[in-house]
Amino acid sequence: MKYILLFILLFTACSAPKNYILNKNEKIKTSKHLKYSIGIKEIELPQYLKSRKIPFLKNKNEIIYLKNKKWATYLDEELTSRVISTIQKTYNTPKVYKYPHYTSTKPDIIIQINITKFIVDKNRAMLDATFVKNQNLKQTSKLFSQEIELKSKDKVVEPMNRLFSMLEDELIIFLEK
Repeated sequence: MKYILLFILLFTACSAPKNYILNKNEKIKTSKHLKYSIGIKEIELPQYLKSRKIPFLKNKNEIIYLKNKKWATYLDEELTSRVISTIQKTYNTPKVYKYPHYTSTKPDIIIQINITKFIVDKNRAMLDATFVKNQNLKQTSKLFSQEIELKSKDKVVEPMNRLFSMLEDELIIFLEK
């Protein structure tokens, strides 16, 4: 009986689902101070990222989801919160918030991030996105496209985290223009 119990414990431990999160981007604070408020719209994601399953690009035209691995939260909510937090920490200001949910007044700048590709295949991780900034009735946009090679085929979340940190760095530069 003891061996059966041990076998069941080992089997369930090996097949237990794992939850993953992307780590916060630890930014160095800048000496610049924001004189304006920024509203961040919820990040738009492709359909394959709207569930908590972790996608993997099997070939050019086929996406599969990793077994027993999923995001701890929905990515659109998590990435939006992360961008807000990164900008707040970078400029040491609370004038950055989710738009339109947490404000009764319109912010000076509204940022929308549209991610069109955020996925890993056996060799690399890829992230393509567009930033759109609305300020004083003017709209500007910027494309972001990066790929990084994988160091290990088992690592999926770490390269995705590095890519999103790169996106946040570019967003800070975009905000300062």
